[in-house]
Amino acid sequence: MAPPAESTPLPPTYQVGLFALVHRQDTLLLVRPHELLLPGGPQSLPGLLLGAVSSGLGTAENALRRTLLSQVGISVGDLVLVGSHVTRAGPEATYARLNLIFGTEYCSGILNPQPDVLRTALWIPRAQLAEHVPHWLRAAMEALPGPAAARAELVPAAGGLSLFGRRRGPDPEK
Repeated sequence: MAPPAESTPLPPTYQVGLFALVHRQDTLLLVRPHELLLPGGPQSLPGLLLGAVSSGLGTAENALRRTLLSQVGISVGDLVLVGSHVTRAGPEATYARLNLIFGTEYCSGILNPQPDVLRTALWIPRAQLAEHVPHWLRAAMEALPGPAAARAELVPAAGGLSLFGRRRGPDPEK
């Protein structure tokens, strides 16, 4: 009988997460999923882990749109990449996940979180979130397209750090 083969470590696995930072007027959509996919606390952004999908234009964006419709019952406008970050995940951090955050505007639908996926979904005033969000979400909120006045509330005092941890220069809109 042959001796048992030693287990060889598997190569690292990578995942891609797609999440939507949905804004409506001066509020942002936050959800409380049963299974947390993003770091930073019990409230999160709606989204999904991208699995094997067929090739084609807009496949990831279409999957995110379908997820928003099925998870929370809303339709959104254009999806614009506003942030990304990498996390370690899995048992004992065995794989890395690239999380892509897409900013978008609410278009239609009635907020209806599906209980098999989400505990709650709420529109939270932007000003209420300004100080109580993880750094990756703050950076995505700052990058959301929209009026400069709405973004100005979220920008830290002069000399703050940008999305990539670099010092900001002077504000070009002033």
